[in-house]
Amino acid sequence: QRGVPAFLNKLYSMVDDSATDSLIRWSADGASFIVERHELFAKTILPRFYKHNTFASFVRQLNMYDFHKIPAVQQGVLFPDTEREIWEFSHANFRRGRQDLLMLVTRKRKDKGDGDPDSMTLTSVVKQISSIRSHQLTISQDLRTLQQDNSILWQESLAAREKHQRHQDVIEKILQFLTAVF
Repeated sequence: QRGVPAFLNKLYSMVDDSATDSLIRWSADGASFIVERHELFAKTILPRFYKHNTFASFVRQLNMYDFHKIPAVQQGVLFPDTEREIWEFSHANFRRGRQDLLMLVTRKRKDKGDGDPDSMTLTSVVKQISSIRSHQLTISQDLRTLQQDNSILWQESLAAREKHQRHQDVIEKILQFLTAVF
């Protein structure tokens, strides 16, 4: 289709091709697609459609187009063979029999300020510095409050120790008195 990125056209063809169903196919409802035996899939199917045979690159590309991995039922179960792992991906506009929807599948856009130094403007830097300064002031106020609370606790602790010592002295005098009387 015109206007649809080559990656998506190739992906749709790959999933829709009944000859590849043993490794990649539509789910029963056609709302997602399933990749089984991903290592074999990467070696045999990917090079037929793309210029690489790396499954991680394939998944990265899917993520760039906002496909989501659907957790498998057996996820978290330990299998000695990673080949048994099933990878299922979905996108709201990637459906069996609806190649016309591919136009609506777009790459994720990077938000400004995502760490790309070229996209940072003076106003965003000023806002970030202002935010940091505000956060620093809040932390300074919290620290002062903690210091005051700590000082009060030390004073109360010292007063409690002195009171305890006075009580001990009184108890000792009472015991001495009782010992002298009896």
